[in-house]
Amino acid sequence: MIRLVRAELLKLTTTRLLLWLGLLILGLSALVVSTRAGSMSRDDLAQLSEQRSIVQFAAFGTLIALIAGIVGTAGEYEHGTINYTFLVTPRRERVVGAKLLGAAIAGVGVTLFAEVVTYAIAAIWISAKPVPFQLADGAIWTTYATTLAAAALGGALGAGLGAVLRRQTTAIVLSLIWLLVGEPVLAIAGVERYAPGHAIAALVAAGSGGSQLLDAWAGAFVTLVYLTVFALAGTFAVMRSDVT
Repeated sequence: MIRLVRAELLKLTTTRLLLWLGLLILGLSALVVSTRAGSMSRDDLAQLSEQRSIVQFAAFGTLIALIAGIVGTAGEYEHGTINYTFLVTPRRERVVGAKLLGAAIAGVGVTLFAEVVTYAIAAIWISAKPVPFQLADGAIWTTYATTLAAAALGGALGAGLGAVLRRQTTAIVLSLIWLLVGEPVLAIAGVERYAPGHAIAALVAAGSGGSQLLDAWAGAFVTLVYLTVFALAGTFAVMRSDVT
């Protein structure tokens, strides 16, 4: 299994996917953090909660982790390389397991990079203003730790979804539609807290998300339930599918 996971990580790191994702992270971090920090008043920026809200923008790494997980699984079907993977490892359930673990590790790596970049840009803005520097507070590191956990789950969830649909573009588009349209619709019934996107957000927020989100542990549990469902469904779909 370790060799299979290494192979999955090698596939991700030897393509241009991570390069483009890295450039996307740099661009978004510079834009969003600079816009947020530059538009805040000195009194607001001096507050720990506001400085924490700035570095929490690194949480968009969890979405990128989800996309990377989808590409790592569904992309092989789309490009036909899944045939060679199954020739090397005929036991398909092991392949799916390796993809889930590989996507989780890749998600952590991508989001860690987002955190480093976001922290550096936020530190520059805060240091340039006459306000207390509070980015070394324990609450900041707690947020970053829970964000990495959310990224691992998000990456594996994406791999499971990719295994179910086995169409890269379809899986990504449906995921974005669900997050942007589906979950807000659930708010009408007041059950959006239990949707996968909100569950991951609850883990990222670590208890600071208010009544619209579950607490961190509940969010982690709900996300694990979704991950288990998609992992089992993906394994079943891959084992029953034909490849040419």
